[in-house]
Amino acid sequence: METKIKVHCLKCGRQTNHESLTEHVVTGEEDGGYIQWRIVHSIIRCCGCDEITFMKTTGSSVDFDPETGEYCEAMSLYPDRASGRTALSSEHQFPRSVRSIYREVVCAMNSSSPLLAAIGLRALIEAICVAEQTKGNNLQDRINQLAADGHLSGKQAEMLHSHRFLGNSAAHEIAAPKPKELVAALDIAETLLKTIYVLPSLGESIKTGKKP
Repeated sequence: METKIKVHCLKCGRQTNHESLTEHVVTGEEDGGYIQWRIVHSIIRCCGCDEITFMKTTGSSVDFDPETGEYCEAMSLYPDRASGRTALSSEHQFPRSVRSIYREVVCAMNSSSPLLAAIGLRALIEAICVAEQTKGNNLQDRINQLAADGHLSGKQAEMLHSHRFLGNSAAHEIAAPKPKELVAALDIAETLLKTIYVLPSLGESIKTGKKP
C-alpha cells in the first residue's frame, strides 16, 4: 500500500499530499546497542503540482514516546519552507519603521535564519502596535486590542498567541521555531499589514456605486 505524507508545498502554497519517489536509509547504534538511530533521505513529489522536495527524517530510540508508543522523528525539507518569500509589492504603503523591519524579516527567512526571523517577527508586530498606538501592558494585550479594533480576526489573534516566540519570554528561550511556524506567523502578519495599510486605499479607489 502506497503511503503519502502531507507537507507544505511551496508551489501550491498549502499543505498537500506528497508521494515518495525514492529513499535511502542509514541506521546505526551507539553505547553498545543501547541507542538505535535511523536517518532517511527521501525525494518526494507533490501529488497536486508535481513539485519535487528533498526530505530528511531522523529519529532514535532516545526519542521514544511512551504515550503514543512511537518514535518521535525530526523532519527537515529542502528547499526550506521558510524560504522563497517575496516582499509584498505594496510595502511602500507601510510606515517607514514597519517597512524596515518587515524587509529584514523577509531577508532573514530567505537566508535560513529562523532565530533572527522569529525575533524580527515579534519586533514587526510590536512596530505595528506602536504605529497604531495600540494600548496594553504587553504584546499579548496589544494583539488582543488589534483584534478588538477590527484589524485582526479573533482566530488570527489566537494563532499569533500560539507562537511561543511571540511570548514575553521569547528573548530568553533562544530556541529557533519550526519553518512552518514562521511561515504561518508571517502570513498572518502580512494579512495584518494589508488590512491596515493597503485595503483602505484600495477602497478609496473604487468609485463605482458610491454616492457623489
